[in-house]
Amino acid sequence: MLKFIKNYLWPVFLVLFIIGSGFFIYGVYYSFQIVSGDVTEELSENEVADENSDEDPGEVSTEDEIDADPGDENGAETPAEEPAKAAPGLNFISLGDSLARGTGDDKGLGFSGRTVEILQVSSEEEINYRNFAVDGFQSLQLLEFFENPDFLKEIGKADGIFISIGGNDLRTIQNLASQEQESAYNSLKKMYLETLEETFLLLRAENPDALVIFLGLYNLDYSEVNQDETEFLLRWNAATNQWISLEENAVFVPTYDLFQFQLENFLSFDGLHPNDKGYQAIAERIFEVLPSFE
Repeated sequence: MLKFIKNYLWPVFLVLFIIGSGFFIYGVYYSFQIVSGDVTEELSENEVADENSDEDPGEVSTEDEIDADPGDENGAETPAEEPAKAAPGLNFISLGDSLARGTGDDKGLGFSGRTVEILQVSSEEEINYRNFAVDGFQSLQLLEFFENPDFLKEIGKADGIFISIGGNDLRTIQNLASQEQESAYNSLKKMYLETLEETFLLLRAENPDALVIFLGLYNLDYSEVNQDETEFLLRWNAATNQWISLEENAVFVPTYDLFQFQLENFLSFDGLHPNDKGYQAIAERIFEVLPSFE
């Protein structure tokens, strides 16, 4: 048996081993070729992709950067943009302090917004209204507003301008000793009227025809205990009224008497600003003195 295996089967096993080894070596070689080809192809694709991605994807293309309206075909420049025109109808704006802003009004309209509502009922034209007032503003801060070109454009388009200013100026002398208040008041009033004059000069330079509705001050305490402060307030109102009365297209609207017997009904919870009823009363008084805008 051993002789048979040695003489006959062993050569067969050897031949089969050689053939199998050949297939194994060929398989390894062929697999290596496939893998190498895939890798080479992938690298080539990546190189192409890299070449196509030299431009940062976050950058805007040159065409996007070009102005959408560069001019006509001959290279002529586009004419400069014309100044903004007033919207059709009547235009009103509100300037000044928290009263002009409407602080204390549940609807946020204030006396100016409520006046516009009354006007709209009786007017066939649409009324546009914008409020630029700021809580706490004093006269100098209002004057600084006129340094803003965009704000001046709004002034230029206005048919009517509501202004409430001066109450916060006058309040600065309240905490002074009584013997200091008179001289402080005189200095303050002089500065206030000078600031008012500068403000109107700038306003009229932009719009000589708009009607200015200037609101007078009411009192927060009409009792005898507050007699000294009441006197300052009355003198302040008188000086403002006199100055406004000399201006063309301007009207001073008093509120001192309007609140005199209605403080509990007209003041908001803060005890300083009007409530809805107070602002409505002011608006109705303003409407009484307004000329026709037709």
